[in-house]
Amino acid sequence: MKRQFSTGKIVVAAICHLTALLCSACGILPDITPIPHEAIHGEDLLTLTNDEISFEVYRNLLDLADTFPSEADALSEMSPQQRTVYILNIYDMEMQNGGLCQFFVNSSRRLAPDLDACMETVGAEEHRQLLAEFVSKNNIDLQDLDSFNIFSIQDYTKQTERYDFDSYDNAYYMELPPLSDYIANYIKANITHF
Repeated sequence: MKRQFSTGKIVVAAICHLTALLCSACGILPDITPIPHEAIHGEDLLTLTNDEISFEVYRNLLDLADTFPSEADALSEMSPQQRTVYILNIYDMEMQNGGLCQFFVNSSRRLAPDLDACMETVGAEEHRQLLAEFVSKNNIDLQDLDSFNIFSIQDYTKQTERYDFDSYDNAYYMELPPLSDYIANYIKANITHF
């Protein structure tokens, strides 16, 4: 079952990659104009569920980040609370979409050096421990993830086979409390920053 799950992620990634290549080659590009939304801030966020709070603040922070020339500029201008929530939401979205290997191969890996401190800040100790054990066991340096650069589906497939990502992902999904709950509780405790 574990191998089928991993193979399924590879097949989905391959289909998405090929679809994007075909659309690009044919000049068929989707309209990616963001759909405007009525942003919710401050005390109004407290009327939402934990998942809704986490997602709404994440969308607001993405909108904020888009107003800067680069993500690095945006992160330097965000409050420490906003920065923590932004980084953890990026990580959680990557985990929900494709797992730790996807986080490492995507450009989001540039946020990896900050994960431990952000998890500590929101009290997600089980998440900190899972990540720390995985990187320690596999001698992965979160400060230097250049070895995870990929240029093809074959490169991605090789990356998925480097380490036991399936065990990490399964523990994240099935054994740990949702990271979004920690994020939402942190937002509630620091509501004036959002």
